[in-house]
Amino acid sequence: MPASATTVVEYIGDLAASSEPATVPSRVAAIRDWHRASGLDAPTDDERVRVALTRAQWYLRRASTHTVPLDAGELATILAATPPSLIGLRDRALILIGYLAALRPSELVLLDVSDLTVVDDGLAVHLMRGRIVIPYGADPELCPVLAWEDWEAAAGLTAGPAFRSVDRDGRLGLTRLGEKAITRIVQRAAERAGLDESRYTAISLRLGMLASARPA
Repeated sequence: MPASATTVVEYIGDLAASSEPATVPSRVAAIRDWHRASGLDAPTDDERVRVALTRAQWYLRRASTHTVPLDAGELATILAATPPSLIGLRDRALILIGYLAALRPSELVLLDVSDLTVVDDGLAVHLMRGRIVIPYGADPELCPVLAWEDWEAAAGLTAGPAFRSVDRDGRLGLTRLGEKAITRIVQRAAERAGLDESRYTAISLRLGMLASARPA
């Protein structure tokens, strides 16, 4: 106390990935009330917090009716059906990194090539909230380091957005993908694997990793 607006925004993001829809606004209200009762300015009045809360409530409404976490078995099934094309290499790297780093869709689309570095322990992912290292995978088909290196080399990436559009003729785009594009990639990958693609969205990657990390 006092909490910064940035801290509250990150807290909202974590709550949205693992809570019931009613939990997020009630927790934010509690933060506001504690600050005001202590005679402090409430960080919840910040526009960034209000936007984060609105976005979280939207994701939770979607999650409660449409989205399910992507579990480890489904992840393997999806990756096994990924084609060896440039689009397939991109999708494999995007899905593995998004899943294993438990990234929010907004974090995944903001990644630049410079944010991803191969280190001794695996793949270092540099985010606004800190550095995450995804370890090497025991199975080459599920290794995020190999997936990133394959996509980086095939696309000739040296700088700029890490994940970009690829047209039907295999031509690489220059602009970064949006969050809706991530959902389309996840759904198309699920469809290729024979899964019900309507059950998945971009947030399924983060939800799946968080669910697998919870104690049984």
